[in-house]
Amino acid sequence: MELSEKYELGRSVGLAIGVLVGLLLAVILLRYMNRDHKVRTEYDEMQKSIRNQGAAYAFYTVLIFEALLSLLPSFLQIPAVPIVIHFLPIFVGITVHACYCIWKKAYVGLNTNMKRYLIVAVVASLINFLSFFMAWKNQSLIIDGVLQAPFVNLLCALLFAILGIVGLLRKAADSRESEE
Repeated sequence: MELSEKYELGRSVGLAIGVLVGLLLAVILLRYMNRDHKVRTEYDEMQKSIRNQGAAYAFYTVLIFEALLSLLPSFLQIPAVPIVIHFLPIFVGITVHACYCIWKKAYVGLNTNMKRYLIVAVVASLINFLSFFMAWKNQSLIIDGVLQAPFVNLLCALLFAILGIVGLLRKAADSRESEE
C-alpha cells in the first residue's frame, strides 16, 4: 500500500470516527437541551403538523437537489470531494425544514430549554467555523483544485447562522404583531 493510499484510508477512518462521535454527542446534547432530559423532543399536535409539512418541503428539496447534482457531472466537473457534494443537499434540506418550522412557530419543542439550546447552537457554530478556518489556514481546504471535506464544517456553521437569523426575524415579527 502506497503512502497516499494509507493517508486516504486514514482520512476515511478518521472521518467515519468523527461522524460516529458527532452522533453520540448529538444524543448527549439532545438530552442536555431538553428540560426532562429525554432524547426525544415533544411537540403539540399543531407543531407536529407543521413539522410534517416542513419535512415534506425538505424532502422534495433534497430530491431535486440530488437529481440536479446527478446530472451536473454530465456537463461539467464538480471540483469537490464526494462528501461535500452529497452533504450540500442534506444541509439545504435541513435549512428548508428548520426555517419553515421556525417561521411557522413549530421549531422549539415543549420540553426544550431555549437557553441551553442557544448555547449548544452557538458553540457548535463556533467549533465548525474554527474547523473550517483551521483548514483554510493550513491550506487543506482546497487540494489540487478540489474542495475538501472541511468545507462541510462551513456548511454547518452557516446553517446555524441562517437559523439564528430566521429566529431573530421571527422574534421581530412576533414583537411587531403583539404591538398591533
